[in-house]
Amino acid sequence: MPHLSFLSRQLKGRNILRSVWGSCRVRSIFLFCVAAATLAAQSTDSESGSGTKGITAASQFFDHDFVNFFVYGNGVWDSGLPTYSATNQLVQNSSFGWEAGGGVNATRSFKDGGLTINYRGSYREFQNGGLGSGESQSLSLAFNKRLNRRWTFSTDVSGGILEYGTSYYSGSSLASTTSGSLFGSQTRFLNAGLSVTYAQTRRLSYVFSGNFLLNSYDYAGAFSSRGGNGSASVLYRVTAKTTVGGTYSRTYFWYSQNGGSSTIDSGSLTLSHKFPDHWQLDLSAGVNRSHSSGTITIPVSTYYDGALLTGYYTGPYNRTLYTPVFQGVLTHSFRRSSASIAGGQSIMAGNGLFLTSKNQFANGAFSFSSRHSNLSFGGNFVRLSSVSNTVSQTYSYYGASASYGINLVRYLSANTRFDLVHYANLFSYGSFTESRVSFGLSLSTKSVPLTLF
Repeated sequence: MPHLSFLSRQLKGRNILRSVWGSCRVRSIFLFCVAAATLAAQSTDSESGSGTKGITAASQFFDHDFVNFFVYGNGVWDSGLPTYSATNQLVQNSSFGWEAGGGVNATRSFKDGGLTINYRGSYREFQNGGLGSGESQSLSLAFNKRLNRRWTFSTDVSGGILEYGTSYYSGSSLASTTSGSLFGSQTRFLNAGLSVTYAQTRRLSYVFSGNFLLNSYDYAGAFSSRGGNGSASVLYRVTAKTTVGGTYSRTYFWYSQNGGSSTIDSGSLTLSHKFPDHWQLDLSAGVNRSHSSGTITIPVSTYYDGALLTGYYTGPYNRTLYTPVFQGVLTHSFRRSSASIAGGQSIMAGNGLFLTSKNQFANGAFSFSSRHSNLSFGGNFVRLSSVSNTVSQTYSYYGASASYGINLVRYLSANTRFDLVHYANLFSYGSFTESRVSFGLSLSTKSVPLTLF
């Protein structure tokens, strides 16, 4: 039988809210950066044969192969973090902090393929202990090679540590597979994909791919997840600019602490069309059949006699659900600018609290680079709801980001960034808005300023 055990407000309520808010903020900033990076990657110049350019906005500064090392230091002002005061009143605190780090961006194109590597690592600390301190790491690699006239091989690997307050991330395929934790301060992740394409004719191709993911969370009771996916696609080029296709895939997620597992079968149709002036539209639509079973434990809260009590709801689940899935992506990429807008509905492994979840999203990004500077904007909306069980509540937020970087003198650049995130329904804690401003200097071997993505 499901049971509900209430815990002390003083012991749990305050700490849960702090960790919820911190990690939610990781998720919002992280998902926007990943989505923007993903869309930038989708707008790469596929006709060049490499398909690896454009993974970061910094790539707009280079015409050919490059290796760029950089280090940076930023001051950070964060406002709007909700927490409980000594009199148990809900207040929103602010704090000044700092972060320092570095990394490398590198790309190499060769006759029949290409290689891109992006790494960034940092450490940050705030004056307010409620905001937390710690390291952040991210590494992504994309490689493709045309083996012969008919066969092409590609792989994409990304991994890292996401800390609360993470501001930057470069990736190419994580927007629908990895999310930060709701109740923890750190998420560790690994995503690896492998794809083989066989061109039977100039018009007809077959794509076979497989992916593996691992998400781990640092708070007690979190459900870490592992998963695998295999898919087969048929693509037909109707004209030089239009391609249609169909895909079947099977995905399997399983969770720690006997949380259960999910099997997802999916079928979809795709359409891709290249417009004049470097615009491209990609559409997909289909249906998923998900079967999930296991045991769920969900943090809950209620008011009793004027006091907020928190606890956990535990119960079994066994559910089969048919869910429509769809996505539209419009991209524009030119030498010094890129723009993208996307929206849709997908199924993902969850976030440590929700298990297998329906992810409804919309996002957009724009980046423009002059000879010595970069200006970037973006915004997003995300709504998660469990497809494993009917106990979990929905969770949603929307946000906007902007950044500007300029090269002051050779190797030395200045940068500033602003993030605004609004949580529409953070469980029983209601709605909150948080903002963050960072500003600092960076050193780069190629005299390239820091960019939003």
